[in-house]
Amino acid sequence: MDRPLGRLSRLLLVALLVALPAAARGAAPETPVLTPGSHRTTLPADGPRTFRLERTAPGSTLHVALWFTGAGESVGEGVRLSLGTAAGDERCGSGAVFRPTLGEPAPLLVTTVSSWTDTAEHPCTTADALTVTVGVPSDPADRGRTATLLVHEEPALSSYAFELLDEPVTPGWVPPPPTDPRPLEAGRTPADAPVVDDGSYEITVRPGRTALVALPLDWDQTLRAQTSDDTLAVHVLGPVLGASEATAEPGRAQSQVVSYRHRDSYDVTAAGGSLAGVHYVLVSAPGARRAVTTTLTLARSGVAGAGIPDYADGSLRTRPTASVPEDDDGGRTPLLVGGGIAAAVAALLVVATRRAARARGR
Repeated sequence: MDRPLGRLSRLLLVALLVALPAAARGAAPETPVLTPGSHRTTLPADGPRTFRLERTAPGSTLHVALWFTGAGESVGEGVRLSLGTAAGDERCGSGAVFRPTLGEPAPLLVTTVSSWTDTAEHPCTTADALTVTVGVPSDPADRGRTATLLVHEEPALSSYAFELLDEPVTPGWVPPPPTDPRPLEAGRTPADAPVVDDGSYEITVRPGRTALVALPLDWDQTLRAQTSDDTLAVHVLGPVLGASEATAEPGRAQSQVVSYRHRDSYDVTAAGGSLAGVHYVLVSAPGARRAVTTTLTLARSGVAGAGIPDYADGSLRTRPTASVPEDDDGGRTPLLVGGGIAAAVAALLVVATRRAARARGR
């Protein structure tokens, strides 16, 4: 015959049952913390993945980019990246990439978000930390794929200093002067894009893939890129993932003049030109069935002047300096943003973005 539990035994059993959920809670993994730089991750499969992003300076602007090589051959590739003050919150901005990739075996897919707002007391500006959320890819083939998060923290700029900046001019197209072409192996992602100078380069563009070349731009500068084959598509993108295109025609493209004020624009072809640093030239051969060898000519114009932002800590008052930090997996991503924390990234041909609220007092 079983003996009933004594009073002490019952108390111990109750204590164990109460303690089990607490132990389970304590064993739950903590939210990963992102710091400025490059971080390897995997795209979520079962639900959104969140990260904590802490400010190191009051009022700073936090930029986050996500890029990955997709599975390809899809009618649409979709991933949403959002930034907010709590998990699932998108009030500080969200961005997504969604485009067909038919005929592309390894498409480069990218999206970006920024916490910038012109309201100094906005929660996205005053919070000590923000939450980054990576959504589940719409294409099941991309779930679980390796991706890279790039983080850049930009010093604060007062509204007074913002108003003192000149309005950016719209550059006119002038063909870049060709030089004797030098052979160059173009990159396939932001991690392996070679950083080059002005001049002409002989590159090979492979079917269904994008060739990348990187070039640093200072404030008030613009970049012109032209190929010797006008059947190729050329695009220019800025250091934090967004498109920077004043013009884009078959075989050529020109970036916006680099200006802090571009971030106050709803034009998705201008927002990428709001930071000085490494810009990327993307060259692709739509519909090509074999590799195309072409001459790519690059030229920068303009001199940093009235467009240099007077940050609160003066960190970008000097000329940019280059660095090449290590990725978590040993890969190398070229960075170039003067005097501050930086992350240089490339973007895909189509990027859908949604800015944070910019109306004062909102």
